[in-house]
Amino acid sequence: MQPYHACRHAQGAHNWHRLVHWNPAENMIPFARMHGSGNDFVVIDDRGGRLRANRRSLAKALCDRRRGLGGDGLVLLGQGAPGHVGMVYVNADGNDGEMCGNGAGCAIRRAWEIGLFSGRHTILDTDAGAIAADLAGFRVTMTMTDPKDERLHLSIPTSEGTLTGHYVDTGVPHVVIFVADVAPVNVGGLGPEIRHHPLFPRGCNVNWAGRIGDNAFRMRTYERGVEAETLSCGTGATAIALIAARLGLAKPPVRILASGGGELSISFDESPASKMSATGTSASETSVGAFRNVRTTVEVERIAEGVLDKDWLARRDLAIAAA
Repeated sequence: MQPYHACRHAQGAHNWHRLVHWNPAENMIPFARMHGSGNDFVVIDDRGGRLRANRRSLAKALCDRRRGLGGDGLVLLGQGAPGHVGMVYVNADGNDGEMCGNGAGCAIRRAWEIGLFSGRHTILDTDAGAIAADLAGFRVTMTMTDPKDERLHLSIPTSEGTLTGHYVDTGVPHVVIFVADVAPVNVGGLGPEIRHHPLFPRGCNVNWAGRIGDNAFRMRTYERGVEAETLSCGTGATAIALIAARLGLAKPPVRILASGGGELSISFDESPASKMSATGTSASETSVGAFRNVRTTVEVERIAEGVLDKDWLARRDLAIAAA
């Protein structure tokens, strides 16, 4: 089975390369290991839907960093609405995730690589909603679903005292806590406390953000579903940018430096003012504008690709029916 190579020339003389190993006559499951700003994933073409039923067990096995491929989550590419690409995202712990920003960026790039769409534009269907995407080489700009359920200035009791956090759903639920410096934050200790706090019945991702310049922040994230600190979080970076703007700390575009070393850019518009709760209760309402056209840009890379070993699958009771 021989790889094939194809080259496209993007605007600005960038080379776009394809390298895909695939023989539909063989019952193999090709995969790609990819990352966005250090947030890493296993990405698999599942247009036939044969992996869907076992996706939770498959995600846990594949994302194991010792016995599997390793990753923060599993991305299954599939059929979306007509003309769209579909994505199912499964966290490393085996639980479905509504959305993952960096995972979506990897899904879009991989979908282009294997020919699910041509050109620069597509729409990715996720459990959080449809996301319009623009691909420019390894940079992916996504128009995110509209944020919702903002709750500002929440008092969150923790083992290290009461912290002030701000909540917003940017496709998945996030809490943002601003600090002078993210480096000394006890993410491993405080993250699980806040992620499971009764204030957030769905659970949440927990983001700490420290300002490093005009409209620029450094972030650290404890991620729901991974149940550990991750090196980046696309929806978390988006949440930080929006909350910073809401509090008057930044204006778009906002740069977010992930702990993995990558940089994300978030731009957005604000519609005319409407009523919202400043504290998450009906007792205190303020007039604010709603955020619209939220656009998150991430840079993604393919690390490696190959096929899953049939014996490895069988030993985990994950044998997959022939396509």
